[in-house]
Parts: sequence; C-alpha cells; structure tokens
Amino acid sequence: MPSRSQPRRSQGERSALMRGRILDATLACLAERGYAGTTTTAVAERAGVSRGAQLHHFRTRHELLAAAVQHLYAGLTEKFQKGFATLPPDADRIHAALSLLWETYLDPTLTAVLELQLAARIDRPLLASLLPVSERHHANILRLAREYFPEAAATSPRFAAVLDLIVDACGGLRLRALLRPDDPAIPRTLELLESLARDALAVAEVGDDADA
Repeated sequence: MPSRSQPRRSQGERSALMRGRILDATLACLAERGYAGTTTTAVAERAGVSRGAQLHHFRTRHELLAAAVQHLYAGLTEKFQKGFATLPPDADRIHAALSLLWETYLDPTLTAVLELQLAARIDRPLLASLLPVSERHHANILRLAREYFPEAAATSPRFAAVLDLIVDACGGLRLRALLRPDDPAIPRTLELLESLARDALAVAEVGDDADA
C-alpha cells in the first residue's frame, strides 16, 4: 500500500520555518563575513529565499540583525539550561555555571554579536534595534542565576553586581582571545572570576552551615 503523505503544514508553521531559515542564514553570515558582509542580499541567497519573502518577515537590515541576535540568545540559553540540568547531584555548580557561560562566549556567532555591539557605537539605528534585545537577554541571565542559586540571590547583597562583573569580564576575555587565544591570562582571569563568585555565595553558604 502507498505510504500516507505527511500532513500539510499550517500557514503559521510554514511562516515560522521560513523565519527560522532566514535567521539561521543571518547568523551564519555574521560568523563568516562579519557585520559589513552580512547584507540582506547575502542573507536571502544563503537562506534560499526571495528578497520579497525576506522583506515580508524583516522590513529592514537592522530589524533582521536584531531578530537574529534574539534567535541566537534563545538558542544559547537553551543550551546552557540543558547543560546545567544534566549536572550530577554532587557537581560543583559554581564551576559548572562559569564553564558553561564561557563555552557560550566561545561560540563564533556570539563573537560576531560582539562586533555588532561595537558597530552600534556609531550606528544609532542599529543601537536602537539591539538595545532592547540586549536588555531582555541580560534580565534573562539574572533570572536564571537567581533560579540556580536562590539562597545566594536572596542573601548576598552583591549577587547581581558580581553577576554583571562576570558577564562583562567574559565579553572582554572573548575579545582578547580573538587576538591571543593562548594568552595564559585568560584561564587565570576565569579562575579569579570563579573565586569572586564563591565569595558572593559565601553568605548563603554560611547560613546553610549554621542551619545544619
């Protein structure tokens, strides 16, 4: 008997697939060509879609880039969450969290996002498009940190400030690694960041010990 054909996708499903193809193509262009080389024409060609189809989803280049960054952040967040969820019960959660965070910064597409942020310094429309995406991502990082370390978030007055320091330091280290990937200062700085994170959690740890 002939096999049954796959059910037809709805218009919404087809639209979401098309949007995803365009965003994936944008991220690939950013990683390979950088900001200057990621034109709407290059993205449409890479995605295998017409310019009209692309414009239907993203009216401007800045809108496309901002949506691609949001798409990347969502994927990296999901990857981080899956990695953290698979930790064994006796794992060093602080070390694991920092290791997973640094892994996300090593993603070549995220490196291209750092380039976008630098370009936004003089490109005001790009800044206007990227800023709300960046703010939502930062708020999500803080939410996850509070979820994974609830006692420290509740008891340490420096929790959010130390988290900001760690995130900003990782961004700076990634820029350094682009020029000097084998710089011995990079692992030393990561160790220092881990030490600072442990200090920020010390209040919660002391409280836990006192209750024991």
